[in-house]
Amino acid sequence: MTVKVSVNFTNCYGIDALAHTFDFSNNNMPVLVYAPNGVMKTSLAKTLKQYANNKEPEDIFFPERESTFRIFDETGAALDRQSIFVIDPIDEKYQSARISTLLASEDLKSRYDQIFGSIAEKKDGLLKNLRKSSGLTKDIDLSIADAFKVKKEDVLVALARLEREVREGAHSAFSVLKYKVLFSDKVIDLLQNADVKALIDDYTKIYEQILDQSSYFKKGVFNHSNAETIAKNLKANGWFDGGHSVNLNHDGERSEIKTDGDLISAIEGEKDRILKDPKLAEMFQKVDGTLTTAELRSFRDYLIENPFVVAELSDIDALKQKVWISYLIENGHEYFELIEEYDSSKEKIRAIIAEAEKEQTQWEAVIALFNDRFSVPFKVQVENKGDAVLNVSAPQIAFYVDDRGGGAARKMDRAILDRGLSNGEKRALYILNIIFEVEARRKAGIETLVVLDDIADSFDYKNKYAIVEYLSDMRANEDFHLIILTHNYDFYRTVRGRLGVYGENKLLSNRLNGALQLIPDSLSDNPFSGWKKNLTDPVVLVASIPFVRNLAEYVGNEVVFGQLTALLHVKDRTKTVSVGELFGMYQSVLAEGSFANFNSLKGAVFDLLMTACIEICEVEDDNLSLEQKIALSIGIRLLAEELLISKINDPVYVANIGNNQTGKLIRKYEKLGGCDAGVLRTIKRVALMTPENIHLNSFMFEPILDMSGHHLKSLFAETRACVDA
Repeated sequence: MTVKVSVNFTNCYGIDALAHTFDFSNNNMPVLVYAPNGVMKTSLAKTLKQYANNKEPEDIFFPERESTFRIFDETGAALDRQSIFVIDPIDEKYQSARISTLLASEDLKSRYDQIFGSIAEKKDGLLKNLRKSSGLTKDIDLSIADAFKVKKEDVLVALARLEREVREGAHSAFSVLKYKVLFSDKVIDLLQNADVKALIDDYTKIYEQILDQSSYFKKGVFNHSNAETIAKNLKANGWFDGGHSVNLNHDGERSEIKTDGDLISAIEGEKDRILKDPKLAEMFQKVDGTLTTAELRSFRDYLIENPFVVAELSDIDALKQKVWISYLIENGHEYFELIEEYDSSKEKIRAIIAEAEKEQTQWEAVIALFNDRFSVPFKVQVENKGDAVLNVSAPQIAFYVDDRGGGAARKMDRAILDRGLSNGEKRALYILNIIFEVEARRKAGIETLVVLDDIADSFDYKNKYAIVEYLSDMRANEDFHLIILTHNYDFYRTVRGRLGVYGENKLLSNRLNGALQLIPDSLSDNPFSGWKKNLTDPVVLVASIPFVRNLAEYVGNEVVFGQLTALLHVKDRTKTVSVGELFGMYQSVLAEGSFANFNSLKGAVFDLLMTACIEICEVEDDNLSLEQKIALSIGIRLLAEELLISKINDPVYVANIGNNQTGKLIRKYEKLGGCDAGVLRTIKRVALMTPENIHLNSFMFEPILDMSGHHLKSLFAETRACVDA
């Protein structure tokens, strides 16, 4: 079993360089990667997907740069491309190619194959002969299906229904025609032309008028094709050799025919008399005049050699069927062997299909799992289970939408269903196909590296937890090794807890000197518990202020809440609150002994904060910790408010601001007019990046962790420069 997978990429979809080893050796623990938007998540997934699809990587924006990638296991061997399965955030067109492998009963399939194998062998023999007769080299099943208006899989049923016509030898005269020439795309297009159709209709009317005057033939009852069939049968059965004769009726007079040669001569003579009629010959020339292109030359030659065909062109669908029947007559031995085998096996096949319909398949297990776990306004069913189990056709998934009015669920076409679903519901439907693929790989025992790119985006909580539950199911199978990529910190935290991901398998993405890094996430599930023990670190101390401030608000300590607010917004005492005073505030909110004594720190908290922010900005690595990002955000806001207050220069207005101070200061500054463009641009960036990041709530981690360390450092320096200017 693979326990480690290493990647080495350069210039792949925005990844300048990445070298990392994903370790699954600890009880097949998944690797969980939190990557802020734009850092690397989708680039990594795309590169691995290219590898899985046997394609070369590329750098889309700088295609002139050479792209390389290696993916190998702990032995150094390249990973099998088929063993990588990349799951995109959503692909509405995706369908698992392995769904038909989820069979419940190999015994039924074996019995079906045994019965149908003999039928298939005889069918192949007949089709081989039909290829010679028709001139078609491929898709002969499709051509027969088209002629008899059936599905391709129902060709055998259609052939069986022709048994009587084949036995009677109807239409045998058409066997000399080549289907490929007679019904080429060019010919069909020609016959759809209104002028050509009119000519053929006129030809047919004249032909039928002459036929009505025939000595031997009668329209719709006995034509030259019937006569030729009788002549062949009489000769084949030794009728004339046995001393028998036939009488032909001509205007009430009978003429006796005593040899097969005389009979054939009489038929040919009457046929020539009809086809060489001057009026008919004139119409034929008009039809012939439309066949001027090189592509239609073969068709023209066929009509010259077989002018009786022209009258059949008025009903092209009927002619197609007559030609196929004539081929079957010509290959009667093979045809009747096939039909006999098919008829004798039908009941056995029906019995097996009936058993297959009762089988509990893995499709149903997947569908039951989906219907039970995911919250969507439709239910899923497999409709053609019998045929699908026997691999006669692919499984057909049907969707039924519940009637909120209490009526019966309505079957819904997939295209209509898509129009009525939300993005989250469409994603759930996509997940159904993903589950089919995973279960097929599980059944086949295919060891797979599964890479999931933000699989839970747009989901509500119920469906998000359904995904996490299924990931847990996958993790329990040692054949699946999971790399889970997400930019959603709430999802990251949920997966981390529910799948038991810890240590170096929980990773954060980081850029350093252009290269991408995946570094262990040192953040615990509850960072505040660690912070309380490390408050002598100025950065940690400052970062803890929003936490303690919110606790003071929750417990109703309005005095401390107001005092701590003065350290997050510029108030009268913002720059003079000392560390000693801050310690007293903490004592009034936090239980004695539950946090570290930080009285060793001296001076004003504001000065401590600014010094900490300056030191953070001097760090070369852009991978900042949560506490560093919070400290920078507080520092940026205080500098911005200080700048705005000085520009507004209205102490009374500022003193009366009760809440949302930063936003109100920005709007006041904009209304004053004559704003400094550089200052306004900086302040707008502050409003965009910091206001919601400093308050404690259930989602506080995600926005601030998503914030680039480089951007925060740059914004602090920019705001500080505006204040100093």
